[in-house]
Amino acid sequence: MKTETLVLCSGLGIASFALLLLIISVATPNWTDDGQGNQVGLFKSCWNMTCNTDNKVTQGGLSVVSILLLFFGIFTGVAANFLESIAILPLVTTGFLFFSSMFLMSAYATWGVASRDPSYNNNGLVSSSSSSCIAMSWSYNLAVASHFFLIIALTLVGMFAGNKFIGSRNTS
Repeated sequence: MKTETLVLCSGLGIASFALLLLIISVATPNWTDDGQGNQVGLFKSCWNMTCNTDNKVTQGGLSVVSILLLFFGIFTGVAANFLESIAILPLVTTGFLFFSSMFLMSAYATWGVASRDPSYNNNGLVSSSSSSCIAMSWSYNLAVASHFFLIIALTLVGMFAGNKFIGSRNTS
């Protein structure tokens, strides 16, 4: 196995792990937790052991777009491994992973801002007289960890794409 193929496969494996973490993060209602059983997620809020649909349109939409871009990035990365004659595929893979990273970072950054805003209130989790913040829970932390692994995957796939692009320019 060539070194560049190993770099690509490693990047795609790490990206697949990031995708798994992101899917779990988006699907669970534990982005914030007050420690008393009240939890808020992107699509569901649970108050006093009763869960209701509560879509956070901005953060949920950004996260879903990030999942789709990450999936397409992995798919085009696998295609780039088998279709070596198409030199643009590694660059397309890098683009998908980059934009997935930006959408994911936007999702958890806007969540952090909204969850700390007393005027947003989060159904009473933040009081306007309190200076305390809501504790971010494990679903939020999974999104941040997913972003970390996505950056590592993006670096590896970018190395592969750069090597392929320079190699294709040198042969023509």
